[in-house]
Amino acid sequence: MLSFKVDTAHMIPGQINIERFNDALERTMSIYPLHAGRMQRPRGKLDDWKICLTNDGVPVTIIDSDAESEVPTPCVIQNPWVLTKSVQPVKYFDYDQDEPLLRVTIIRFTKIGSSSIGLSCAHAIGDGYTVLRFARLLSQNYQGLPPLDDPPSYADIPSYPFNPDHYGKIPTPNFNLNYPARDVPPHQRPGHLKPLRIDLRFTAGQIAQIHKAVLAHAAEPIILSRQDVLSALLVFCTSKVDSPIQYLSSICNCRGIKPIPANSTCNELIWAVTDPASDPEVETVYSIASRIRKSLLRVRDPGYAAAYNAVHAVKFIEEANAEIAQDFSQLPGHMVINSTWRFDWTSAHFGYPGQTRFFHTCLDEPRYMKMFQPNPTRLPDGTWETHLGDVEVTFYMHEKEKQGFKDAFAQELRNLGISSEVEFVGE
Repeated sequence: MLSFKVDTAHMIPGQINIERFNDALERTMSIYPLHAGRMQRPRGKLDDWKICLTNDGVPVTIIDSDAESEVPTPCVIQNPWVLTKSVQPVKYFDYDQDEPLLRVTIIRFTKIGSSSIGLSCAHAIGDGYTVLRFARLLSQNYQGLPPLDDPPSYADIPSYPFNPDHYGKIPTPNFNLNYPARDVPPHQRPGHLKPLRIDLRFTAGQIAQIHKAVLAHAAEPIILSRQDVLSALLVFCTSKVDSPIQYLSSICNCRGIKPIPANSTCNELIWAVTDPASDPEVETVYSIASRIRKSLLRVRDPGYAAAYNAVHAVKFIEEANAEIAQDFSQLPGHMVINSTWRFDWTSAHFGYPGQTRFFHTCLDEPRYMKMFQPNPTRLPDGTWETHLGDVEVTFYMHEKEKQGFKDAFAQELRNLGISSEVEFVGE
């Protein structure tokens, strides 16, 4: 994941105090020292990629904007992304470089009276969960309040023993596509066919109804989560207009595995890949959800996780040494669910609970979905409405497929007995 970054922003309905923010950032960095480090690539065959701790600071950019709106859409996903001065991971491939692993951007919207606190973080030092914990500590320090989370641990942990023969061939769909790291990513090149964006919002009540309706088809005693079922519904409907989805990968992290494998790669992330559909023609939402749940149970086995990371660590190092970047555009027949629905991103609220909005990015290619809790909404009377338990899903598909997807989606909701209309945001 050397060539990737995590860009986030928290929007508060007030002006940030810069002096107090800088003090809070200083205290936060003392707990997250890697964020002030610098990447160093190997200088010989026996050398490793490493992060060197430094006394260098983290760049903080302050921008005053007279824009009359902060973002073009109320959704979590913003495209194009303009809320941070982003880190440039391609520079990490240079031998002598000083590109930071974290950049901070403060945008003060002078006409509106709001402020954006943007974080651009190298994926090498943290996935989304790490960024959330960093932002929560930064928010607490800004308010002069105690931490909400335990501090990060940088202790070396013992390796978990595993027998690779027990797990067979470990799937590696995240390495299916790649490109030279110093080149423009394929989906950003001129002439590339741009897909359309779709944003769906489900209420907590709708999700509960869908979950109950799918479980009514249970043919075996298996526990399915709301996310299992919702993911399966979207996969099922996508298969009606795209190549049938044979495999689904859910991106999860090793933090739910005890013990955490010592050889964890990719900031503890694991792609939980389902078994292939036995017969795509007779797939149901329930059968897809069951395959998703079984894939998640499999990766929670610490032996499997250790075997998985042993394979992926070698591939990540080989590609980094060769200056190769992963292209997460998905091949036909494979879909990815990258969900942080369970995270309360707006818990990093900098003193504005229930009024802070969170923004993020998403790969704008088909068959790649992200899920979040929707942002709070400001009502005409100035009060704020939160959406706890609701979910917002963003994904992309080609124009010729959109209406077919909407028709299949509406039909399957009717089949499940859901009478209320799911919101297509902006339509």
